[in-house]
Amino acid sequence: MKIVSYIHPKSTYLPCTGIGRHINQMLLGLEACQEISLQLLFSAQWLSAHHKLDERSPLSSIPFTTFPSTENATERTWKLLGFPQMDRYVSKDTDWLYAPMQTYIPISKCPVAITLHDIQAFETNLPWSHTWQHKLFRFKWSGWVNRALSDSRIIFTVSEFSKHRIVELLDVDPQKIIVVGNGVESQFFDISTVDPNTLIRPIAEPYILVIGGLKFKKGADYVLSVARELKLHKSDLQILVAGDSESKYLAVEQEFPNLKLLGIVPDKDLPRLLRCASSLLFLSHYEGFGIPAIEAMAVGTPAIVSNRASLPEIVGTAGIIVEPEQIKSVVDILMQLQENSHLREDYIRRGYQHSQYYTWARCVDVVRKAFYEYI
Repeated sequence: MKIVSYIHPKSTYLPCTGIGRHINQMLLGLEACQEISLQLLFSAQWLSAHHKLDERSPLSSIPFTTFPSTENATERTWKLLGFPQMDRYVSKDTDWLYAPMQTYIPISKCPVAITLHDIQAFETNLPWSHTWQHKLFRFKWSGWVNRALSDSRIIFTVSEFSKHRIVELLDVDPQKIIVVGNGVESQFFDISTVDPNTLIRPIAEPYILVIGGLKFKKGADYVLSVARELKLHKSDLQILVAGDSESKYLAVEQEFPNLKLLGIVPDKDLPRLLRCASSLLFLSHYEGFGIPAIEAMAVGTPAIVSNRASLPEIVGTAGIIVEPEQIKSVVDILMQLQENSHLREDYIRRGYQHSQYYTWARCVDVVRKAFYEYI
């Protein structure tokens, strides 16, 4: 089977977001399938002077073809006008044009499969749903998403929650939507057997890890309230935040001495940071999946997540699901996990067992089987 995959190369550069990880792992997995011939498709703007894809991308060794126009300009005309058709960049024996990301690609030569990781743009009950920024976001998506849903033979998504919202908000045939999910890289599972006391810790004190930076949509205000409450309790628990933070939160360390911003953390360091943590705190308002929660479980660290969007589905009974506005209750749980070894061990055991389902090999197999079934 011959598959051409359209990507945004920059999204795949390490370290990358959850969507970037999905792109990398799905395509590396498909490339490893003996019966599949995989080729990348992207704008020539991403090529180096030596006509190569940047080595920061794990996909740099996969064969590729490019189109001459810039990525933004090309996608803008795809989404607004439905052209240029990309048939000229795809050979006649191509079986699928696959995008492991959210886009619309006009083509008539072969069937198309795209991936909608979430449809936050169409949600109307989020704290920011009525801001002008979100209304503009929704307007831009409205210009192309229905055409993409109509023209694509398969719509992949990453959770049952996202599938349900696609069906409910966009009136899509559920038979067309396949939940592929997300996985966890092997290094997270590998470190679960390592005694955290033998690892290099970022700080000497016990700490809670927050992944995704301090961003409003990721529950930054809840995290700051947790830091304030921990301070009132005179707890020695610290909060470390990995990832880019919004500018309005960059000075919070002055007000919260028990909180530290780590910035972007190299992928190789994340398993160690999670393994040494007392717990993962993930109080996001909206997630199509929520990879950090499963990564925490895989390394043997309890995951506390908000009762929002897909997160209760993803962690099931193996994670601790909280109402993020009930800060005192959240802090009580965080402190119990640090002080009650039996409670902590119970959630470590449950979380690790739960995480075994979330492998990239399983995700790749779902996609591979769908390509054969829907051809």
